[in-house]
Amino acid sequence: MPVWVVHAGVHGEFEQFAIDNSVVGIRFGLTQSVTDFPSREALRQHIQNNSAANQLWRFAHGVNVGETVVLPGHEIPRVVAVGRITGPYRYEPDWPYPHILPVEWAAVDIPRINFDQDLLYSFGGLLTVFQVNRTNAQERIDQVVLRHRGEGIADIPAAAELADDGDNPVDWDEVITDQIIERIRQKFTGHRLEYLVAEILKAQGYTTSRTGRGADGGIDIVAGKGEMGFAEPRLCVQVKSVTAAVDVDVYRGLQGILGNVGANHGLLVSLSDFTRNVRRENERSFFQIRLWGSDELVKNLVDTYDKLPSEIRADIPLADRKVLLETEV
Repeated sequence: MPVWVVHAGVHGEFEQFAIDNSVVGIRFGLTQSVTDFPSREALRQHIQNNSAANQLWRFAHGVNVGETVVLPGHEIPRVVAVGRITGPYRYEPDWPYPHILPVEWAAVDIPRINFDQDLLYSFGGLLTVFQVNRTNAQERIDQVVLRHRGEGIADIPAAAELADDGDNPVDWDEVITDQIIERIRQKFTGHRLEYLVAEILKAQGYTTSRTGRGADGGIDIVAGKGEMGFAEPRLCVQVKSVTAAVDVDVYRGLQGILGNVGANHGLLVSLSDFTRNVRRENERSFFQIRLWGSDELVKNLVDTYDKLPSEIRADIPLADRKVLLETEV
């Protein structure tokens, strides 16, 4: 069956509304139902925008009940929501995005790192509504959902080669970031990810100490500014390399540890990003804890790249400090 991608606003401003109300929706400035128009051409003539008309028509008439829909994260950039369409198109004039398809969400916080590169390439398309044209796309996405939910899975169908997705332009910055994240996942798992984070902090002027395996009580790195690291800010750092998004219990655990080691700030690092609950809670403790999801980790890596040890630069070879070079993994 087809797989559809629907973006929830240019900056993801509709994402939480879509998840809370079990819908996907679009707008394009059309203030009446698409079903009021007898044909796609009539809709084009009305709104004077071929691309918008095509996407509105596709959304209202091309997406069918039972088909898979993907909502890539913008508000939380490294997570993806996946669901199934449960009903026909309808027009809700009082809603912020009035053109609606009802959805049953199967999972809403799947880290992007769990999807194959060719699927991520498709998710990065810049159109608002489009179909994913990848081999076995639905089967592979279903398997990711099952793994995310901890359910038994069958053999995973083979991924397709990364190829052009036709007329749908691609967000190349996102594609490049996905490639760097995948390289970090391959080369820096477990305690090596702690090493990478510690070296980035050193390059930012911190004195760091890794706490050692099993004796940290939830702390992986302590770091401080100034001579010998005695000055503020003093950081308590926890690093997670698991494939599941970090949930709020881990966040609250880090909050509870800070005072025990004399730290005044915390840094929580996750290669698979964080659930929406963590992001919301962090808004209330902004001046206490910082979050480095995969996007923030890549940004800090790129910003300090020239100061990092040669071993790290060999494992993550960047051209112009941005593009991942093609090397053997």
